[in-house]
Amino acid sequence: MKKALYGLKQAPKACSDKIGQYLVTSGFQTSNADFSLYVQKTNHGIIVIVIYVDDLIIIGNNDANIFDLKKLLKQKFEMKDLGELRYFLGTEVIQLPKGIWLLQRQYALNKLFEYGMASCKPISIPLEQNVKLSADEGDLVEDTTMYKRIMGSLIYMTITRPYLNYAVGMVSQFMQTPRKPHLDVVRHIFRYIKHTLQCGIFYEAKSQL
Repeated sequence: MKKALYGLKQAPKACSDKIGQYLVTSGFQTSNADFSLYVQKTNHGIIVIVIYVDDLIIIGNNDANIFDLKKLLKQKFEMKDLGELRYFLGTEVIQLPKGIWLLQRQYALNKLFEYGMASCKPISIPLEQNVKLSADEGDLVEDTTMYKRIMGSLIYMTITRPYLNYAVGMVSQFMQTPRKPHLDVVRHIFRYIKHTLQCGIFYEAKSQL
């Protein structure tokens, strides 16, 4: 095969690699921190591009440079400009004159419904005081795959909710063999997340420009 077919598991990687190779030949450098992050620095400014399969986020401090880059990319690829970034991978983006707000309110709501916690009683603290968890106390959780999925969702939510880091970090240590006490703490965290949503505490992360 000379080309990747749409729908195959190899296709997303092939698409990202193709765009990445073109960016490198156009003067961008791949970030050491993330293979999907590309940076170009010139005397006229800086442009940062994030690639997710066939979606691109373009950020820069020079509008003219960004306009020229978009024009160049459209000559090479069939692309559509969707305008300012508003929603990406479960994260809402609000761009204001004083900075950029990142929210995961809808993502958190979706996870409450997905894991059957939408009707739970909210609680005002993310973790009970003096909680101590053990790797070998309590009954084993029957569906370990579901537990890992839940933990993945909670870890992703800490991007905009750093106040969850300690509680989530504690229960994430037991993903290999989760037990009922660990799951009880997870439920407690979701009850706290519901509390933050009801109180309007969802403007969590802000990036100053």
